[in-house]
Amino acid sequence: MPAEALSCYTTNLKEHLRLTHPAAERKLATGFTLSVRRDGLDGLMAFSHHDRVAPDFGYRGARRWEDALSALRGEFARQGDVLAVANCRNLPWSPSHLVRDVPHWLRLAARDGDRWLVVDDFDALLPEGHQSPHRGWVEEAALRELLAPLPGLETALHQRDVYALGGGPAWVPDPGNHRWLEHGAGRFDPRPGDWVRGTAASLALLRDLLPSDPQAQVRYAEDLWAAARHHQYLHRAEPATAAAWGELSRSLRYAAQSAARGRPRASLVRTAFERILTATGGGEAPALRPTAAPAGAAR
Repeated sequence: MPAEALSCYTTNLKEHLRLTHPAAERKLATGFTLSVRRDGLDGLMAFSHHDRVAPDFGYRGARRWEDALSALRGEFARQGDVLAVANCRNLPWSPSHLVRDVPHWLRLAARDGDRWLVVDDFDALLPEGHQSPHRGWVEEAALRELLAPLPGLETALHQRDVYALGGGPAWVPDPGNHRWLEHGAGRFDPRPGDWVRGTAASLALLRDLLPSDPQAQVRYAEDLWAAARHHQYLHRAEPATAAAWGELSRSLRYAAQSAARGRPRASLVRTAFERILTATGGGEAPALRPTAAPAGAAR
């Protein structure tokens, strides 16, 4: 995996911040951690992959394309780069093109009149296929299609948007709105949640909950794939630790497939988490205090 390979959000977030807020970019690049909220929406767990790196950075939305375009032009004039929210269903370079509604961040990196340079540095092998980086100029009519409003999303996908900026939860525009991110627009819910903070404690929680629950393994596989990418990046100079994180995603995928055939692999999943804990010095992390199990988690 290339050293710069991150998740679908953080790949383009990191590059945007590098250009607009270098101190925040450095904080993101060196501060990947994993925290789990046990009382997420609809009883699901939610995942935070890093601290909030730019407290004033947040979502904007507009129902009318004309209003969204005006705001995009204004943010580009101020920053020289805009992070916009697209739908993978509408991205010809995405393996989810015409298949699945999935939020995806991309950059508007240059402008020439009514033409915009669209940049997406995300590069990954996904269950749907391989996504390669993309860079190309589009007219504003085509940009409107790329940034068409997302429909209502399933809870797991929606929560990834809510916590994508770190900390959280962040305010996210309602379905049916064009969406982008602006500096000076940060709106976050200050109320505390039932969080397990820190990578070792979060891994201990997941080690105890996921092995015996194949449905949870499937439900949270994408969140843990993203965590693995972040920590492989963070530990890229430590091959054993990076390899342990990489093995987690493969183990979860194999265990879920095996469970679907009637052969659950609880020990495989537990071992994958323990391998990371050992590699990071958290191998003796104790089981966490009992709590009401989130929906989809082992009870």
